[in-house]
Amino acid sequence: MASELPKLKKNYFFVYAPDIPNAQRTKHIPEHMVQNTPLIKNGVIKLGGGLLTADAKSTDADARDKIDGSFIVIQGESTEEVWALVKKDVFYTSGEVWDHSKIVVKPAFLAIPEAKFE
Repeated sequence: MASELPKLKKNYFFVYAPDIPNAQRTKHIPEHMVQNTPLIKNGVIKLGGGLLTADAKSTDADARDKIDGSFIVIQGESTEEVWALVKKDVFYTSGEVWDHSKIVVKPAFLAIPEAKFE
């Protein structure tokens, strides 16, 4: 089975960033997207989105109102490099969205390095 896994040439990291209670996420989305669009276009951010509350589904009409955190898959050289990117994000710097004490940056092995979603 191990021989069927891809041989990766890049390092990837998974970021788990839960929100603080009563996060002001909507207020900071425009700046968050301006900051991250170049990283997406350059292939640094491979995948990302909002984490939903336990009672929500992605298909709910109000799903965006039920986001209580973020997940991001980032290509980088080191955990320190990824932490530096996280700490520049307005969701971090504003102090009004992500819970700094609960953010996790963890090296990840991508068994499916590219996925297509509808």
